[in-house]
Amino acid sequence: MRECFILAGGESRRFGEDKLTYKIRGKRCIDYVVDALRPVCERVAVVGKDPTKFSGVEFLLDKLPMQGALVGIHTALKNTKGDKALIVSGDMPLIKSSLVLHLYQSYEPPITIYQVKEKLYPLFGIYSKDITEELEKYLKEGNLKVMDFLERVGYHT
Repeated sequence: MRECFILAGGESRRFGEDKLTYKIRGKRCIDYVVDALRPVCERVAVVGKDPTKFSGVEFLLDKLPMQGALVGIHTALKNTKGDKALIVSGDMPLIKSSLVLHLYQSYEPPITIYQVKEKLYPLFGIYSKDITEELEKYLKEGNLKVMDFLERVGYHT
């Protein structure tokens, strides 16, 4: 079963307003992401701290008090029913179902992230549930940097 989790916990400080609810051609940014995932994922859930902004899709509340993408990844991995989960940032309205399928077909444990030329996209990747314990340890140490964690546990592109 393909399980896809959309990270929606960011504060959009640089953008100036909530990126996920920002409308592009009359449609919220996050709705583009949900619509791209639904045809190829048996489970689609939004992970964040504010369930009031999202309806019509499963919502998982971040239980850890700190803020950051790794907190959302932790919540997703704790709630996945399978052995891995697709993690995607909610502010990626141009994501395509075909890219999701490609990522799944290319998956190598423990983590496979998307790459275009030299640019890495750690918030568009498949994460093994097996890294959950190491992620908890990393977060308890006060660390929040995604790429530092990926370098610690290893990843593929």
